[in-house]
Amino acid sequence: MELEILKQSWERLDKKIQHAAFFNQTLLERIISSRVMTTVDKIKSMYNGFYVVLGIETIALLGILGGNPFDFKYALQYLPYLLLLIGVVIAFFNLLHLSRSIARLSAKSAIDHYVKEIVSIYDRNKRFEKWFGMSFLAVGFLVPFSFLPNKITRIGLLGALIDTAIMISITLLIFIAAFKFGVFKNRHKEKLQKDLEEWNELKALANEMGEQ
Repeated sequence: MELEILKQSWERLDKKIQHAAFFNQTLLERIISSRVMTTVDKIKSMYNGFYVVLGIETIALLGILGGNPFDFKYALQYLPYLLLLIGVVIAFFNLLHLSRSIARLSAKSAIDHYVKEIVSIYDRNKRFEKWFGMSFLAVGFLVPFSFLPNKITRIGLLGALIDTAIMISITLLIFIAAFKFGVFKNRHKEKLQKDLEEWNELKALANEMGEQ
């Protein structure tokens, strides 16, 4: 009789432990889910800001190509700005693709699956980002040369070359500083990966507690 009572007590205790483990896992999932959704909302807000910036850049570049505010004399002087405009348009459609890919994901699915899908989208876009960054840098170096003919007329060949070299050096320093300070890092992706790692660790801990 006492053995049967003891057995029932252990069964009740085991059920309580299982319920506690399930409660802990559910609570942890809600906490991590809240953090993930906050990050996703920040990504969407950031993309909206990028749309505005790209729109302003498009208007400015169209103004340069159509209005000639720098008094260009040769068609070749417009080439860097045409390439920049093409780059801005490509960036716009790539941003639109990323935004729609994330929006198509179901936030109601398991949180780890949801985060993995977002990270996967960014990983697939990594090659484009590298190609686009290098191309944009190359075009950035071409921009100072668009002013070279006007400078030669105004300050002579040597002065124009020195001034152009200074502008190129400044452009290079800006890009180096940007890379050094992590301006081009995808911090939202890193945040999601950190949340996923933390979720897996806490989930494993909760499972261990349930098994004990």
